[in-house]
Amino acid sequence: MTIVVTVRIEATQEQLAAADRAEPGLYDEIIALAHQYGMLSHRRVYRDDAVMDIDEWPSEEARDAFRVAAQPLLARMGAARGTKPSAAEVWRDLPGSKH
Repeated sequence: MTIVVTVRIEATQEQLAAADRAEPGLYDEIIALAHQYGMLSHRRVYRDDAVMDIDEWPSEEARDAFRVAAQPLLARMGAARGTKPSAAEVWRDLPGSKH
């Protein structure tokens, strides 16, 4: 059963742009690694003071394996943004729901 993971990052668009300048290509490297570990989809949405990544994974195990492998990259990204650690939540399909 697939899962959806939301990752809320307390960062402005300016902080994200600064991180991209400080670590060119790092975001793309993280996303490519996530796909290697089975990530099915990725979407990034924002508001004034926060960004949310919405990712679909085939299982929690696949996402956990990615998190272990990506930890050094994720730490670099957080340092480049200059923000506190992100908050992630795991969501599952509601039994009986139609989509």
